[in-house]
Amino acid sequence: MSLVFDQVSFTYADAKQVKRALKRHTESNLPWALQNISFTLEPGEFFGIAGHTGSGKSTLIQHMNALLHPTTGHVLLDGQDLSDKTNARSARSRIGVVFQYPEYQLFAATVYDDVAFGCRNMGLTPEETDIRVRKAMDAVQLDFERVAQKSPFELSGGQQRRVAFAGVLSMEPEVLVLDEPVAGLDPKARADFLGLIKDLHQSGITVVMVSHNMDDLASLCNRILVLNEGKQFTLGVPEEVFAQPEALRAVGLGVPGAQRLANSLRAEGLQLPEKLYNENSLAEALAQVYHAR
Repeated sequence: MSLVFDQVSFTYADAKQVKRALKRHTESNLPWALQNISFTLEPGEFFGIAGHTGSGKSTLIQHMNALLHPTTGHVLLDGQDLSDKTNARSARSRIGVVFQYPEYQLFAATVYDDVAFGCRNMGLTPEETDIRVRKAMDAVQLDFERVAQKSPFELSGGQQRRVAFAGVLSMEPEVLVLDEPVAGLDPKARADFLGLIKDLHQSGITVVMVSHNMDDLASLCNRILVLNEGKQFTLGVPEEVFAQPEALRAVGLGVPGAQRLANSLRAEGLQLPEKLYNENSLAEALAQVYHAR
């Protein structure tokens, strides 16, 4: 699986306005939500997307399974342009998008029916649907025997979110796209959900995660794309992205807490190596520094 964004730009302006602007070469006057975004999502990676509110994150991920199409440029899945309707339909079974607060989209009378909805739309047999529903519920740690026939609205908020996740996973996507997946959860549910997402990634699913939490992105992602006002501000491994705290601050973002503390200590003269820190690695580095003294 290869998902390529090739010079993707997008505006919500109406088609006539866009056509007129492009014809007159006055496209700079259009209200662009995305401008010239280019990257390749690699199979098996954990890809993070960060940016301030209104930077284009949600617009970007809606291009990943052809819910939106580029105004200019191309999104290619295994070389096939997703602007083509047939290719778009195929992409939606391969790339599952879970929007923020997905539990608000639950609607069926039972948990089983909610999780099975996508499978039935794909035309799968009842037997295959049942296998997938059970597998998906197991993947998100929902007890099939206990909750399958319950109304999803009888469950806790965290369990409802697991039901919504299971509904996407039942379609067996190759890529799971998550928009702020732990928004609004209490600390325990949040930690449990991040662990679940990590497990799903380790099972072989490619994960794309939008988050405003730099600590989560630093600890989970292989690469991070930072957007600013619809443009590609930076793209790289966490060490590269968080090595520029001043630049990130200028676009309304921070760095992980441990890294922020390490930067402050280094600025005060403490001889800490230049690297990306988490809480454990920073504690170890500080112990070595003070032991050397």
